[in-house]
Amino acid sequence: MKKNKRIYAVLLIICFVMLFPAKSWAEDSSNLGYTVSAVLNGKQIDPEKSYFYIQTTPGEEQQLKVKVKSTQKEPIKVKIYTTNAFTGENGTIEYTEDKRLLDTTLLQPISAIVKTETPTVTVENYEEKDVLFKLTPPEENYKGVKMGALVFEKDDSESEEQVSSKFAYRVGLITSETGEDYKDSKTLNILDAKSALKRGKKMILATLQNPEPKILSNLEMLAEVREKGQDTVLKKKQVESYMLAPNSQFDFEMDWGTSLVKAGTYILTINANNGYSEWSFEKEFVITSDQAKKMNEESSFKIITPIWIKGAAIIGVILIGIITLFLLLRRKKMEAVWKNRRRKKKKKKERRK
Repeated sequence: MKKNKRIYAVLLIICFVMLFPAKSWAEDSSNLGYTVSAVLNGKQIDPEKSYFYIQTTPGEEQQLKVKVKSTQKEPIKVKIYTTNAFTGENGTIEYTEDKRLLDTTLLQPISAIVKTETPTVTVENYEEKDVLFKLTPPEENYKGVKMGALVFEKDDSESEEQVSSKFAYRVGLITSETGEDYKDSKTLNILDAKSALKRGKKMILATLQNPEPKILSNLEMLAEVREKGQDTVLKKKQVESYMLAPNSQFDFEMDWGTSLVKAGTYILTINANNGYSEWSFEKEFVITSDQAKKMNEESSFKIITPIWIKGAAIIGVILIGIITLFLLLRRKKMEAVWKNRRRKKKKKKERRK
């Protein structure tokens, strides 16, 4: 009896160890050596949010504060900068420093109106420091929202390692003059359709745009590609739950696959809706012979037939040809023999008469 109790106790301890420390380990593994937290001010529109959702007045400066706290004894250097929201290739809201990814309808983005005087900060031995940002909204009124993030990135530039990974915390930042709903954009445009190589893949790219200073959310789309004048669907893609950042554009990707790209004129059709609005687009694009040749030759994803398979196929075709010829000749020979026998039988019958 005592032995059984000991076994049960050991099993219970094992289960406890397996179930609970996983959470603690995950927290430790994601610890960058520091944490950040936004200090919400009196201009916060929604105090329930952990990120900045700030009401602005034209031309009126205000201060934003973020606490950076060390979680280790060793010093750690943190790089601080602002980024702007844009739409990623998979229909998600992402953030970037690269202004080339921003849409022309985005005027005075977050990176232009939010600045910090401390682009780097070093914290150590569990200390805490305040990082201040100056928010200077435009002098003119603006509609909707401006969206971005304050980035606190671990600075490994002085590390002896040749390759360093980027780890960072982001504090979201949304500014608005009115605080009205900003997830109800009602406009979707198609700017372009083309074929291109992207990440080594043959792609059809449709450039879609949300020109409003609001998020276009819960977007469902069905895209199809046909040759002009043909009903056969060559490529098809259906997606849902896409979310487009305010004043942004992105390339909606359709993978051509491993089949060869043919030169010609194509028609791209897209039907989209978000539960409130519906859109239908039809865009014609041309793939020239040079473009098709380049895509087929330079694509990293294509079917390459080994030489031995090609050789075996050729030999197989030759053998089939020889066997077919042999069978035909044999058949002709047998037919000749059969006809000769019939003639002889016929002559014998005639003699008997």
